[in-house]
Amino acid sequence: MASEHAPAVADLPGRGVTYGQLFLCWLWIGATGFGGVLPIVVYELVTKRRWVTQDEFTEMLALCQVLPGPNIINFAVVFGMRASGWRGTVACLGGLLIVPMIAVMTLATVHAAFTDIAAVSSAIAAVAAAAAGLILAVTLKLLWPLRRRPLAMVTVVAGVTAIVIFRAPLIWTLAALVPLTIALTLWEMRRNG
Repeated sequence: MASEHAPAVADLPGRGVTYGQLFLCWLWIGATGFGGVLPIVVYELVTKRRWVTQDEFTEMLALCQVLPGPNIINFAVVFGMRASGWRGTVACLGGLLIVPMIAVMTLATVHAAFTDIAAVSSAIAAVAAAAAGLILAVTLKLLWPLRRRPLAMVTVVAGVTAIVIFRAPLIWTLAALVPLTIALTLWEMRRNG
């Protein structure tokens, strides 16, 4: 499936791609990927380094999306394994995780040391409010296309109500709402033509 422009990912060891190169590539991805690293991964692996084709990338990503866990972690594992076996996986995963892990540990240490200072508590509250605002903005953006589908909005409101107000477990809420949503969507499709 590889094109003449980018050999198959399985060919990487034969092309002299080292564990160090894998580690440094994924270190860069982990260090620069705020709010989602997928565009950076595409650029680094497909466009810049040409280690995989767009088709190979899409196939690996599709596999990673059906596996449990964060897609980018799954992708680093799959890519590393295909590139250089288990050592490649260690290089990719280690590179991806080391900077965020150090950042979180540093922030947790600083927070623990200065949490009693009013200014620090206020700053953390402000960051939490900003994060909540971003989540709300993304949610509203995702909901906007549903404004013309009242039945879909009913299922969204039912799900939010069940989880937020009644504190229903997510798994049971999904088990109830997914079949209902599918049935309502099929009914809407038949009704609309």
